[in-house]
Amino acid sequence: MPNEQPEGWVIEHVDRAAYLRGRYLTSYAQCEFLLADLSVKFDSRFRYPLDKRVNAAKIMAESNGPLNAYSSEIVPLIEGIYAWTERRHWFAHGFLIFTKDAQNRHLFEFRRYEQRGDGLTLCTWLATVNDLQDAVDAINRYCQAFVELHRRIYLELGVESGK
Repeated sequence: MPNEQPEGWVIEHVDRAAYLRGRYLTSYAQCEFLLADLSVKFDSRFRYPLDKRVNAAKIMAESNGPLNAYSSEIVPLIEGIYAWTERRHWFAHGFLIFTKDAQNRHLFEFRRYEQRGDGLTLCTWLATVNDLQDAVDAINRYCQAFVELHRRIYLELGVESGK
């Protein structure tokens, strides 16, 4: 099998997709960590599955504790993480192929398996570099709001976030 190198422009496109993939996953991870951090800082428990982190954070925000004053701001952000989870699965677990569509436009094809019923289904998601950039820009805005609110809560309540 010959060891054929792709052309430079192909490498640039794939590098851009890899970079955007990493940015998306980084933003998601920041928010996921802060959900765990809330739990650890405010009730000394670490919850692993995302659903448990979300539920615990919502309960803390909606109960008569220190987070209740922030409930109207934090609950929508906490619940909002689910909007980003499916795309995160594609970026974290998808096999990436650089391809073209019928109009000869460059596309990134992500492939991953999903359990459906008693079997597996190979699923695909097609995205342009602009689609990837738009996804990254959107989750970055969400992440920025999430991080900023946590920073403010920690400062106002005297909670150390880095230790």
